[in-house]
Amino acid sequence: MTWNRASDVDRVLDALSRQRFPTEYLHIFVVDNASTDGTEALLTERWSPDRIVDNPTDRAEAPAFSVRERDEGGPNRGGFGSLTIVRNTANLGGCGGFNTGFRAVEAFMDGGASEARPDFVWLVDDDIDLPPDALEHLVGAATADPEIGLVGSRTVDLGDRERTIESTIYFNPTEGVMADEPEPGHPRRTAHEAWAETVGGPKGGDGYTGLREVDVVSACSLLARWSAVREVGYWDTRFFIYCDDADWCLRFANAGKRVVLNLDAVVYHTPWHHKLTPARLYYAKRNLLWMIENNFPPAESERMWRHHGVRMLKEAARAVLRRRLVHAETVRRSVADAMAGRGGKLDMQIPGAEPLADALKKAGADRPGASVVLCCPNRKALEAAASLRHAAKDAGVSPRWIELVHNRVPDAHEGDDGDVHRVVYSENKRSRIRRQVPLLFKRPVACVVFDHENDFPLIPASKAVHIDTSKPDAAVVEDQPLGARIACMARIARTMLKLRRSPRGPGGQGSRA
Repeated sequence: MTWNRASDVDRVLDALSRQRFPTEYLHIFVVDNASTDGTEALLTERWSPDRIVDNPTDRAEAPAFSVRERDEGGPNRGGFGSLTIVRNTANLGGCGGFNTGFRAVEAFMDGGASEARPDFVWLVDDDIDLPPDALEHLVGAATADPEIGLVGSRTVDLGDRERTIESTIYFNPTEGVMADEPEPGHPRRTAHEAWAETVGGPKGGDGYTGLREVDVVSACSLLARWSAVREVGYWDTRFFIYCDDADWCLRFANAGKRVVLNLDAVVYHTPWHHKLTPARLYYAKRNLLWMIENNFPPAESERMWRHHGVRMLKEAARAVLRRRLVHAETVRRSVADAMAGRGGKLDMQIPGAEPLADALKKAGADRPGASVVLCCPNRKALEAAASLRHAAKDAGVSPRWIELVHNRVPDAHEGDDGDVHRVVYSENKRSRIRRQVPLLFKRPVACVVFDHENDFPLIPASKAVHIDTSKPDAAVVEDQPLGARIACMARIARTMLKLRRSPRGPGGQGSRA
């Protein structure tokens, strides 16, 4: 499955063509999620697919496959049993893309003849690389035990191929997270701890070999037994992206199928946190609630919905106080949309990063007499603030700077000069409130928040400039007038009330393509 990664999927096909597993038994379906970067043209030229299929639908569960007439014939250039490009006319997300692939397998390879029916389906992402023995290891594990439904791969950093970044994955329902280690009380806890001690931990160690029983394996390289797929069902159509593979794994386990990780089956992949965005955060939180709904008994599901929903809404409220209004509304929407059963893509405008100088000017920092507040609750933020001031000066932006510095920061009391007024505060709430009062009369045009850390919710600036200290040359500007912050808090309160009264969890059981 791919979207606007033509060169990446080309490299994946190259990796597939080099597998030691006999490629004549490998039937490839590339699901193109309405790419606009020439994916189809590149793959057609490079690989000469056996079949191109148009799919003009916006619902993966209702495909409209139409085989396109081709001018050229002949076998594909990868030596595959077959190569099919399925061209979606809408971006159906990772979830819809894989569901389209399942439907294509069903339509073109499972039409009744048992000899054409696949034994396994292998899900791979478009931003991976594979060693030649990857599929050989996956199939070897699956064929050794018919009770195995899913076999996953050990993930190694694409940029550092000696470093394991993901191996064992367990679902921690208490915290609502996927973890490297099972939580206390988990039936695999003792066995996992003994194994981790021998290899040096679930990632970053060595000597990884054999199979591990896990809760979840990643769809970046996942082999599924096709007969079990038809029994358990396809992915929950609501998810779009995130948690869809985890939900599937839990459903397989609930159906009595083994879910295992083959430590010898390596996939090279980009670390997931490098791709985290506000929109992806929304999907992860919304879909977590549906994953709970799909995999736990109604009474337990209701309790867990309330528990996690309340935690999310408290996070949203804290985000408002920390001048992260977009984050707050994104998290609130994840809970509200989960309760309403509203799936698919997030329909919310999220501001993107722009060059630092442009962001400061957009926030009004270049206006005559403007003042800008720099929130510095830790040393890293204080150092980033100094770099910011120098960069702004070089760009011709020189407002009056006000630094809010926590007294735990070394040398916090040094630094008041002509262009910078430093305000030092302590952890005491009275201290913070007292230091904020003068700002109500100075009316700064913007406040700058580094790495989302901010202790001062009363800063009256109507603009917030967010800077990731790992990417100091860019910033995100949010409009945050007081009325908008109050309105967001009100929406959070209403959603909290609705959640406490009637979470949607029990009985939903999702929608599976």
